[in-house]
Amino acid sequence: MTLNKAEFLEILKDYLKKDFSEDEVADILRDYEEYFVDGVIEGKSDMEIIKALGSPKTIANELISQIRNNDDAKSSKRDSIDDRLNVIKLRAKENYNKCKKYISEKLTPNIENEDHKASRKCIQVVLAILSLFLIIPAFVVLMTLITIGIGLVASLVIYTGILIFTFNFIFSTPQLIGLFIFGSMAFIGGEILAWQIYIFAIRLCKKIVKSYINWMKTRNIYINASKKKEEYEKQEIEINDEKSNYHDNEESKGYDKGDEKYE
Repeated sequence: MTLNKAEFLEILKDYLKKDFSEDEVADILRDYEEYFVDGVIEGKSDMEIIKALGSPKTIANELISQIRNNDDAKSSKRDSIDDRLNVIKLRAKENYNKCKKYISEKLTPNIENEDHKASRKCIQVVLAILSLFLIIPAFVVLMTLITIGIGLVASLVIYTGILIFTFNFIFSTPQLIGLFIFGSMAFIGGEILAWQIYIFAIRLCKKIVKSYINWMKTRNIYINASKKKEEYEKQEIEINDEKSNYHDNEESKGYDKGDEKYE
């Protein structure tokens, strides 16, 4: 997978910030930025410059080894794999942010636009449909989490009940003690892992819901602003109409007085 200059420097920064201070990282990145500038002057592409410099992880390892007086840093397949994973991660993050920005822009009324009223109504309909569409999967996820939680609690209760009622029998039979201990360790380990995954899933769902609520609140800010601007525009039109009528009346009075004077 090929890198560009921005991705190369970003990945190198991720590797360096664990072992270097912010100032040191900035100095190193500046030096490598200069490599790219010199390469462009020489007519080289980003790919050619990066190929000459090598893997970002190898560069970071070499710099770290210099500090630790360790000259054993060598390029390896793992470095290349790590670089590729970081590229995938970085590009996925960039694509997610671009997609999020695009959707947010499309679902945000442009109050500077003269047609913001029609735009606002369309966006309100889309947001309502989106919320209704998300209710079903949200309900399914909620019920699934509740069911799993009940199942985990029930498994603990059942295990405790079995342990109480069979304790004397198990320990009176030496052949079953080892099997019981091994089974208990496996059950407790699996239960701990299951609870960790369950708590992680709950936190993730909570985070997603909060993000969606905050996103909707931001959209509502612009929707309300569009409504306020519409009311303000109506008031301006009414004021202008009143002024226009007032001037027309004054002019007609002036004409009437002039006619009387003429007579």
